[in-house]
Amino acid sequence: MIYQMFAIALKDLRLLSRDRGALFFTIVFPLIVAVLFGMVFGRVSTPGPLDVVVVVTEDGPLARSFAAALQADSALDVQVAANREGAVEIVRKGKAAAAIILPDGFDARAEALFSGGSMPVDLFGDPSRAPELGLLEGKLMEIGFRQFMLAVTDSDRLGRQTIDIKRQLENSKDLSEEERSAIIKLFAGAQELSAVRKAEGEKQTKKNDGMWEFRPVRIRTEMLAQKKSEPPSTYAVTFPQGIVWGLAGCVMAFVTTLANERAQGTLTRLRAAPLSMHLILASKGIACVVSSMIMQSLILVLAWFVFDVRPINLPMLMFAMLVISISFTALAMMIAALFRSGGGTDGAGRALILVLAIVGGGSIPLVFMPPILRSISVVSPFRWAIAAIEGPLWRGGSIADQFASIGSIALVGLVCAAISLGGMARWRRGM
Repeated sequence: MIYQMFAIALKDLRLLSRDRGALFFTIVFPLIVAVLFGMVFGRVSTPGPLDVVVVVTEDGPLARSFAAALQADSALDVQVAANREGAVEIVRKGKAAAAIILPDGFDARAEALFSGGSMPVDLFGDPSRAPELGLLEGKLMEIGFRQFMLAVTDSDRLGRQTIDIKRQLENSKDLSEEERSAIIKLFAGAQELSAVRKAEGEKQTKKNDGMWEFRPVRIRTEMLAQKKSEPPSTYAVTFPQGIVWGLAGCVMAFVTTLANERAQGTLTRLRAAPLSMHLILASKGIACVVSSMIMQSLILVLAWFVFDVRPINLPMLMFAMLVISISFTALAMMIAALFRSGGGTDGAGRALILVLAIVGGGSIPLVFMPPILRSISVVSPFRWAIAAIEGPLWRGGSIADQFASIGSIALVGLVCAAISLGGMARWRRGM
């Protein structure tokens, strides 16, 4: 019986290898998708609000004001975390693009804006969203300038800072008489600036190579995935997308073959042999799993040796690939079981796979989708397949987190298998 089952599976694999169209969409097309998406999404950024996590480690009025400005900005979708570790973990799980930490000493440094100080910000970013992080740094600088403009119109604060600056000027040995005179004149007019509420930001804090430079925010950026020898490229993000399109090709090749064999009477003739229907379907499932594993392995080998995308945890990645292959085989079984005619199975299957792939991040990464589509994507096996591959491939995180993604795709596979059992029992009775 085992020999018969593997003989049927080998027959299906041979048929797939002889079908050039199916072979193209199973092996070649996903490679093209992975490379093209890597080239495209390496140069674009999301137009929607950027999801970030904010932590204020020192409860000072200036830090609170800066955090409030972040929350009020329409370009940011801000959630507040209790501590640095919690914010970093949120970013590691892919639930935010970056963690913005306002560290201890923020208020003291912000109070010294007029004497060479700046507001310190620690930025921990998701490397898969590097284009967005560049925009975020610009946004932080913009908010810093707005905070500075508020400072120069605060008469009480300017008064305190004027006294401090004069004291520092008297003790400074690095400034020339011209520079000292210019700074004193600026602060002599501080009260007038406050009265008329003008912001003419004099660039006079720090001298660097003969050029006056003013930076209200000093950003220290760290990519969380830099535990590896090199940070991941955009191809580390898009090759999982290529894999799920390859899985879609495997599913549709399997569904089409099964639908054609049912329409042409091949399944009926196999039933005439001393073979159970469960054995026939198991053999076809083995063929689908094997072809899926071969496809995923070829794509990952290309990613490794051509694009230098090296897995963090290879055993976990191989386990994830196996679970994904089995789950997508169950999805194919479900599609084949839900429709009776060959044409209906093929057409409806392709439509369903296309919708699930798009919603699940197969064509557009989830970070580029509006929030409503990201919420809907939880029903798509493509979303969980991408998450299960990304963890051991480059994202890292705890073993529990990686098993959570793998468990999610396994759960989807179990649901599809349960649905397919009912559907197949129905059309087996009609054979």
